[in-house]
Amino acid sequence: MFLGVVPKTKVWLEFDGESLLGKGGAELLENIDRTGSLAQAARNLNISYRYAWGYLKKIEKRIGRPVVETFKGGMDGGGGMKLTPVGKYLLRRYNRFESFIGHALENSELWEACGFSIPDKNRLNGEIVKVEMDDATALVQIELKKPFTLKSIITTNSTEDLEIEKGSRVEVFIKSTEVMVDKQEQVTFNDEGGNQS
Repeated sequence: MFLGVVPKTKVWLEFDGESLLGKGGAELLENIDRTGSLAQAARNLNISYRYAWGYLKKIEKRIGRPVVETFKGGMDGGGGMKLTPVGKYLLRRYNRFESFIGHALENSELWEACGFSIPDKNRLNGEIVKVEMDDATALVQIELKKPFTLKSIITTNSTEDLEIEKGSRVEVFIKSTEVMVDKQEQVTFNDEGGNQS
């Protein structure tokens, strides 16, 4: 198994099949909401005022509704910008989706449930000595260093995905209520010269 390989993803909102709001746009809306100023938001993000304004106009043109509105200040003549209810909705929607995806990528228990990852703890090396499968589950008998032999019931899909058969070398992960199985793998990467690492 090649350790250190982790998944990454980007989140964006679409409207009628076209990109509407990504991470940069969400940061812009967030800064406007916090500072009450498009100019200050642009400075915070190190982008030009013109670019920030154009980005907002592109969103509004795509959905046909304003995401920001300007307001006038008091006697000093100052003013600013704030998000409309639509702008707040889009920002809230984006943040929720990004938070959900981020949580999923960091949640080891969810990874385990999907069969993508098993933590590096409570592991034992063993060899499959017997596999009994039906339509839904497989009874896998694993021989550890003698005199230990364990049995684990896993799904048939997992058995097929891991290509488990008699003689396969596996690692056993023991939890308080179950025995999980992971196939031992060795992954190599070729560089441009054809060498393996």
